[in-house]
Amino acid sequence: MSATDRATATEGPGPPVTARGARTRTLLVAAARALFERQGYLDTNVGDIAREAGVAHGTFYTYFTSKHAIFGEVAHSLQRDLAALAASQPPLAHGAPLSERIERANLGYLRGYEQHARMMGVLEEVATIDPQLAAIRRSIRRFWVDRNAAAIRRWQEAGHVDTRIDATYAANALGSMIDRSAYIWLVLGEPYEIEEATIQLTRLYCNALGLPYHRDASPPRGDRSDRR
Repeated sequence: MSATDRATATEGPGPPVTARGARTRTLLVAAARALFERQGYLDTNVGDIAREAGVAHGTFYTYFTSKHAIFGEVAHSLQRDLAALAASQPPLAHGAPLSERIERANLGYLRGYEQHARMMGVLEEVATIDPQLAAIRRSIRRFWVDRNAAAIRRWQEAGHVDTRIDATYAANALGSMIDRSAYIWLVLGEPYEIEEATIQLTRLYCNALGLPYHRDASPPRGDRSDRR
């Protein structure tokens, strides 16, 4: 994350020191998220957020310096929700192949995106509005790229992935494939089926890294080589 992205992502006063302050801050973030999802970023203002949260207009500025700042908090809470959902999938058997882990992560991400599609659409929209909002979007993306790049490096160290592949470029490209596909399916509304989408995305992911895909251990459908 660049210095600009870090500054934008953490803009605003520190967390409240009292339980009441924490509750008020949580109310403001929940109100902002509801409004951003319902009416978009541009049509939401600080007064709207304060009214939705049931607090005085001036109270907003005790916790956030601007609409940009609270949007950053909403965006990072969305990131945490997605990460939690991706990690909450059923556990794998001990020694499960890498492709099962990748498939599990992809399914968790798609399910999380599905639950939060409206806010994900807003997040994509605001990235084109101004540099501060684009920085927030980049910081969210960087979280996933860094996480996936770290995994690819571990697989390279273990001898599973070609070391000529640049882990960061690979994480960017493969993450873009999954993220953009989710956007097209879940925000733009192109038809898809989540289980089959997960299989196809995982097959492409594994093929790109030279990893065997556990579902391809048997001949593909339509293969007549074993027929008499």
